[in-house]
Amino acid sequence: MQRTLLLILFILPLMGYSQKFNGGILAGGNVSQVDGDTYEGYHKFGYQAGAYVYLRVSPHSSFQMEMEYFQKGSRRASNPDSGAGDHSYLLRIHYLEIPVLYQYTFAKRFQAEAGPAIDVLLGSLEETDGLPTTNKVALRPITLSGILGFSCYLSHHLKAGFRFNYSLLSIRVPADPEPPGYRHILFETGQYNNVLSLTLSWDFKKFEY
Repeated sequence: MQRTLLLILFILPLMGYSQKFNGGILAGGNVSQVDGDTYEGYHKFGYQAGAYVYLRVSPHSSFQMEMEYFQKGSRRASNPDSGAGDHSYLLRIHYLEIPVLYQYTFAKRFQAEAGPAIDVLLGSLEETDGLPTTNKVALRPITLSGILGFSCYLSHHLKAGFRFNYSLLSIRVPADPEPPGYRHILFETGQYNNVLSLTLSWDFKKFEY
């Protein structure tokens, strides 16, 4: 009897919040670079897709958790006319990314968002001049990113969003000596994913604005 009562007391608050939960799917594209690899510019195009669930705790505030496949990396196209010669480079990194975001809704249909994300390495490809490259400094199996974003509901279900996604930790394990070009950002010296993305998301339940 006591266990049943405790179970009821635990479930009742969740039933109240269940009406505020919503979920959906998202997909989009991004451009990225790796700060600290000596190749500048958002020249690497990638994809991302996944699902999310969020809890709206007030008319303005909500918390969202996502799970998505996310491509990041770096690219340099060959350019025979440049002083560097005809040299190309490609780093394609496949992550399972898990963001946990705070979202603030304003003007009814606009949202600003921020929060951390865990990046779990699924695989990678690194090439120089079209040939596989074995980098002496391995990629971290798990790393951390930070996200800042802005989005707008185009309808009660469809939302378009723009995000800036940046590594909070180096994407490679520490190396001694440090390779040329490494940068010291925040907590350590290394290489950092730098990504701009555009996405469309679809809420399963109607978003009231």
